Amino acid sequence: MRFPPKSTLALGIVFNELATNAVKYGALSNAAGSILIEWTMETTPTGQRLLLNWKEKDGPPVTTPAHKGFGSGVIEHGLEGTIHLDYRPDGLVCTMDIPLPRGTREG
Repeated sequence: MRFPPKSTLALGIVFNELATNAVKYGALSNAAGSILIEWTMETTPTGQRLLLNWKEKDGPPVTTPAHKGFGSGVIEHGLEGTIHLDYRPDGLVCTMDIPLPRGTREG
């Protein structure tokens, strides 16, 4: 998929923050944990969208943080679109719904 440079940089920063948190607190903080990343493109009446899903499993039990720090802000506000962090007991799930510029295609 061809992705605009500014959006690519923002997505890289978000993935870096998710990976850093996974190493410190989540699925990558032990030998059994793993992360599944799935993505798809969807065409809607308002244009194409990139749907990304980051799902951690087999890490330590997860609880919702008592306060949102800098990293959560980077994740939730670093990209245009809708980002949702779901602190499930069995692992963090981050869903991203990102609008794509006209003409974006897989390739």
